[in-house]
Amino acid sequence: MLEAVVPWVADALVLLGLLILTLSVWGVLRMRNVYTSLHASSKTTALGLGPLLIAAGLENETILLRGLLVLGFLILTAPVAAASIARAYWRKYDRATRPNNGQPETRVDAAATVDQRVGSPE
Repeated sequence: MLEAVVPWVADALVLLGLLILTLSVWGVLRMRNVYTSLHASSKTTALGLGPLLIAAGLENETILLRGLLVLGFLILTAPVAAASIARAYWRKYDRATRPNNGQPETRVDAAATVDQRVGSPE
């Protein structure tokens, strides 16, 4: 009985994952702004790949374990990657929201500051 149900559940999970990933692509193409496109892609990637990986692992426990590990890795790293991309975009293109009249902020090198206080070794 269970052997007859597993392929149907796997097919349903594949369809669910493909639907979520299709919505992700639609969100990336539809959103006008980089930040909302990143939100659409990063949130739905793990949600769309989750059912696909679980469906692939229904037949074999080792594949299921690997799929769950990949899914956990995606859940942990997708927000970090999206935040990094958003920060890089903000630093490069959103100059109007920066302080100092749109100039990039300057960072002080700790070693240079120490050299200025103590006297340079030259």
